Amino acid sequence: MNLYEIDQAILNCIDTETGEVIDFDMISRLVLDKEKKVDNLACWYKTLNAEATAIDFEIKALQARKKAKEGKIDDLKKYLTDVLDGAKFETARNRITWLPSDEVNVVDADLIPDAYKKEVVEVKINKVDIKKAIKAGIVVDGASLTYKNNIQIK
Repeated sequence: MNLYEIDQAILNCIDTETGEVIDFDMISRLVLDKEKKVDNLACWYKTLNAEATAIDFEIKALQARKKAKEGKIDDLKKYLTDVLDGAKFETARNRITWLPSDEVNVVDADLIPDAYKKEVVEVKINKVDIKKAIKAGIVVDGASLTYKNNIQIK
């Protein structure tokens, strides 16, 4: 029986006209069943939360390992570039060749003409200030406060 069905069964144990409990034993069992289900759901929530936290920790550890590997890749690439100095290299397992490219170096950004600049505008909404304004009685067009209860399971 799910929680909804338990709630319905509890209501069936109560006379809707008088509010009197019709079956005390049944209502006691149903209340205990409901408590047990809610307790199990809370335990399941905590387990899932712990697993999600462990996954976050593992993701951070893997990202750190990845960053270290990428740093080592860059170091090896620079070292091979210095050692070979543009010379080709080939064995049965590896082949190193060179591809020419151009790169623009900006020495002083202030001296670059405006025609070569692109303005980037980023607008961020300050929800903290909006919340304070609304709570102070100020109407903020395009925003409203939603009140809710946030469950805490410990």
